[in-house]
Amino acid sequence: MTYIPTHPVRVNVMRSQFLAAAFMILLTSPSASQSPTPDRLQRILDNGTLRVGTTMDTPVFSMRTSSGQLEGFTSSISPCRAMGRTLDRARTATFSKPYMRYGKLMVVRNSDKDRFKSIAELDKTGIKIAYNKGGLNETFAKTMFKQATPTAFDSNALATAALLEGNVDAQVADSTAALYMARQDVRIMVMDPANVFNPVYVAILLHREDQTLLNYLNIWIDQIQMDGTLAKIRGKWLGDVR
Repeated sequence: MTYIPTHPVRVNVMRSQFLAAAFMILLTSPSASQSPTPDRLQRILDNGTLRVGTTMDTPVFSMRTSSGQLEGFTSSISPCRAMGRTLDRARTATFSKPYMRYGKLMVVRNSDKDRFKSIAELDKTGIKIAYNKGGLNETFAKTMFKQATPTAFDSNALATAALLEGNVDAQVADSTAALYMARQDVRIMVMDPANVFNPVYVAILLHREDQTLLNYLNIWIDQIQMDGTLAKIRGKWLGDVR
């Protein structure tokens, strides 16, 4: 005995009618009849202009020359803003693949090299710890020090100036920046440089929706890693730091 389905034609007809109706809706909708808005990468390519934000006061990564021009590791690899990747930041933005990593180190005056050799020796009542507002340095200062007084400044440069002037006792700095500053100024010393705190990967910060720009930058980072360009830039600005 052969079983014959009772409603095969009806089901197919109803499905065809549904698809046809859906197709007509798509054809007549404003989004289908208009050209899609170009994404950020396409706008950059069309306009020939890449707008970026950077602090210009972070040693190694983003600095000013005496004439006010941008220089440093970031300007060599990309003018896009480089930041440490964290889960909190990933909630509101997105990151490219990382191209290096850093952490936190404490910077003190060279004259205090025998006075301060550890976090414990810094974390005492009456000691002032400088940091720049609004980033991981602030988080580190407020989390790490319980007895010392974290002291906020509007920029890394102002924090360093306060340290050299004797208005604070130490400064929280990115490990790369700390080592660079010590090489440039004999008045500065990095405390325990081999013990880097809170390491994070560094990447380029982007808007969450910029998927095509993200893809483009990730491929570009791969290419400069493979052809040796990134290693040369690291060597120029960071020496042996990885």
